[in-house]
Amino acid sequence: MRKPIAIAAALAATLLSVGLGTANAAETVPGCASAKQIGTTGHLYYQGKIIASVKQFAGCGKNFPYTWVWDSYAQSNRYRVSNWIAVIENGEESPAGGGQASMKQELWGAGAATLDKCTRAVSSVTTPDGKYVSGWTDLRC
Repeated sequence: MRKPIAIAAALAATLLSVGLGTANAAETVPGCASAKQIGTTGHLYYQGKIIASVKQFAGCGKNFPYTWVWDSYAQSNRYRVSNWIAVIENGEESPAGGGQASMKQELWGAGAATLDKCTRAVSSVTTPDGKYVSGWTDLRC
């Protein structure tokens, strides 16, 4: 892991532990309350700041992507958010499941029946300049 990313991750964890962060604390997959997060939480950055988190959940025979746009970004920007499960096979990546929405702070993507595959959750959020930033979780096989 590169040092700036490690420092940013440590700072975010510290802020969350003292209650100053703007990430969502509790998530439950709609229609699958038994699903649990697998792997790491990924982050999306814009202008050096974390603007969203992405997580992967497994349960009910599926993998689910989850994105939370942080309050600090959601309250001061117009944006579009999307997420999906990326399936990695033979060195190729293809999308499965997922969702998209405008101005939605919390986004659960449709589940994908990919528990027997190598997957990661991926998310993109548009930026004020009309571009987008992406983030992803670690690969789970």
